[in-house]
Amino acid sequence: MHRSGIIVAKAWLAFRAVLLAVALAIPACAYDVPLTEHSIRDAYFLGTRQTGLGPDFLAKYTHEIPNLSLGRYRSFASLETPFTQVAIFSSKKLNYSAQDAVKEFLDKPLPFRIHLEICYMIDAPPDALQVRIVQNKKDLLPASSERSLFFPASDEYTSPPPIGETMQFEFSSEKIDSSTLTILIDTPDGQHAESMFDLQSIR
Repeated sequence: MHRSGIIVAKAWLAFRAVLLAVALAIPACAYDVPLTEHSIRDAYFLGTRQTGLGPDFLAKYTHEIPNLSLGRYRSFASLETPFTQVAIFSSKKLNYSAQDAVKEFLDKPLPFRIHLEICYMIDAPPDALQVRIVQNKKDLLPASSERSLFFPASDEYTSPPPIGETMQFEFSSEKIDSSTLTILIDTPDGQHAESMFDLQSIR
């Protein structure tokens, strides 16, 4: 579990770095589903352009959860929309055109994902966090979910205890609309936190 937790932590850092690397100014537009040919081209050019990093991009898709922390470790919630998936995919491809992206993704259903990295106590127990995803005053049930203990970064000579959990929820993107999405988190030691995403301001 210790090695697995380190791998998960590194994957999280890589995911946030990729989001930041492709961050460019995005026109104001609400959550974009289903993806049209125009929106796929927008995502492609977002992912492949090398200049004009937008400092607000990561803030829109990744929120720190200040109520939950442990020392220098902070909790985060991140969204991965179909639009950002196309942008990130395009950023990693060589000899890949906008036409290729349209051909690959038009009429192809892509999921809506929520990633959580929750740090809240030393020796955190497994599967102990209670998480609700709410939109329009209704709980959304994920099509799938994964969770594992979160271990802080360490070297080969130390084995720190888990300090929280990482979680990923996957939803049918068609079941998400452009209204505010709220993530409610309760820990086994009585802490409560929430994170709200305005899907009118992201794609």
